[in-house]
Amino acid sequence: MVIAIAAQKGGVSKTTTAAAIAQALTSKGKTALLLDLDAQGSASLIYGAEEDGSGGTYSVITGEAQAKDLIQTTPAGSIIPASPLLDRLDVELSNKPGRDSFLQAGLDPIKGMFDFIILDTAPGLGTCLVQALTAADIAIIPLLCDPQALQGLHQVAETIDQVKRYCNPALEIAAVVLTQYQARATLTRQYEELIAEQCREMGLYLAKTRIRRAIALQEAQASRESLYSYSPSCNPAKDYMALCEEIGLLQAPGKRRLPGKRKKQGGTL
Repeated sequence: MVIAIAAQKGGVSKTTTAAAIAQALTSKGKTALLLDLDAQGSASLIYGAEEDGSGGTYSVITGEAQAKDLIQTTPAGSIIPASPLLDRLDVELSNKPGRDSFLQAGLDPIKGMFDFIILDTAPGLGTCLVQALTAADIAIIPLLCDPQALQGLHQVAETIDQVKRYCNPALEIAAVVLTQYQARATLTRQYEELIAEQCREMGLYLAKTRIRRAIALQEAQASRESLYSYSPSCNPAKDYMALCEEIGLLQAPGKRRLPGKRKKQGGTL
């Protein structure tokens, strides 16, 4: 299964969510590969991936290298790192036919090697996000309980609708998940209700699992170590594992079911 972690707003724990889900699945005996599709390379940094000049995910998309040759195994997990060259793709691929499916084609040869391939996307609407959504089976949308949440939710849901319509009809949104969660904060309670109402109106599944804050997340990332070897009993580790269980990622493939299905949309959001 290929999973895209999608958000058009930065600072919503997108990379943390991508890495933690990959690490949670690995800790349960699944094989998981993380792809860093953000030119800033945050996932590559927290995994301790080496900059070896191979071009990483840029080379996978452009076809300059085989994905299997770019996989790095680190204490944090398996990853194909990012490259600053990813910023060129919007221009380089603009006139190429079938450009939205280049990543999908690059991943096809390695899908049998892993139970899960997790795609950490760049914030904003760009080629890398569309590539990831075209290649993915499901998308997970991380969101904060803040004033920008609803706008960010609408933006990414509309992008997913467009990709589903024109590039990847099988794509489904598995869940919207609230991150950096602080239950006692007034702002959290206020926007949590608004987000829940909006998800109901849009036909999106809002995960019951909330991802709580904890310093252990940052410590594990700074140590270039898996969260599940560094602090498996911390709140975020428990929460990300519970999320994997909630959306069916730990079930056998034949029994795996998404907890909610989107309603059909009659146009743009």
